[in-house]
Amino acid sequence: MSKTIGRNLRFWVMTLLCLSSVGATSASPVYNGDTSSLPAEFLTIRNTSIAVIDVDEDYYFSRLLRLVISKTQSDWGALEVKELPYLIEDRRLRASLHRGIVDVIWSPTSSAYEQDMLPIRISLLKDLNNYRVLLIREGEQARFSSVNSLVDLARLRGGISPQWTDAKIMEYNHLLLVKAVGYRKLFKMLVANRFDYYSRGVYQVHGELKMYGHLGLQMEEKLLLSYPNEVYFFVNKNNTKLAQRIEVGLSRALADGSFDELLMSIPSYKKGTELLQAHQRRVLTLKSLPAN
Repeated sequence: MSKTIGRNLRFWVMTLLCLSSVGATSASPVYNGDTSSLPAEFLTIRNTSIAVIDVDEDYYFSRLLRLVISKTQSDWGALEVKELPYLIEDRRLRASLHRGIVDVIWSPTSSAYEQDMLPIRISLLKDLNNYRVLLIREGEQARFSSVNSLVDLARLRGGISPQWTDAKIMEYNHLLLVKAVGYRKLFKMLVANRFDYYSRGVYQVHGELKMYGHLGLQMEEKLLLSYPNEVYFFVNKNNTKLAQRIEVGLSRALADGSFDELLMSIPSYKKGTELLQAHQRRVLTLKSLPAN
């Protein structure tokens, strides 16, 4: 992940309360992943994390989910999204989905995730998460300008979290990795010469340079990594009704243009799209992980 995405993977949790004229019960319902077992006026869905880099980017997925709810209100009823102020990431977030603490997460997909959770297979970032640039230390561009293939890149060390899908993809392509848990920690490790580059999404890198560039980091100028890394909404395997609602809402937003309007309203996503449209970089294409 990547941040958010990515984060590295940047995940969130939200609580969704259904607006209803029926009075809410005082007892908390027991959740088993099937929304039909809940009272009509209460439904759990994701928390949101504290913004770290870019508030607009960090809240994109919750805004998109609100858009989905609004597009399906006439079919499923009105819902109010309420966000909790703490961060849950990676494995803890996925465990929370299974336990019913959260009902929706967003994450780059993998075959393991799709077996474990129910994906809504509409890419939330379109192509933006399928391309990555490298953060490197200032003054070291020459080391990367001579990279013409994945074999060349494999002579250098990349930094990554072992909990991100990207790590498995890069290892499958024989890239040398130094692993550490902690999104912010990896920037400091790059500065400390623990590895040579930090792979970042084309939409992430501009905000991250604003935050960490003063440490002596820059965007590598010549290379672009490419591999399928779609970001999906995921729900509990048993929650097919919620999955259907999200799929219908996303499809309607794509059809009427409101999806693209929201996506391009996020400065980092707009910059990432512009980078892809204007780039003259050498594209290194990684092989996808084999299906299980």
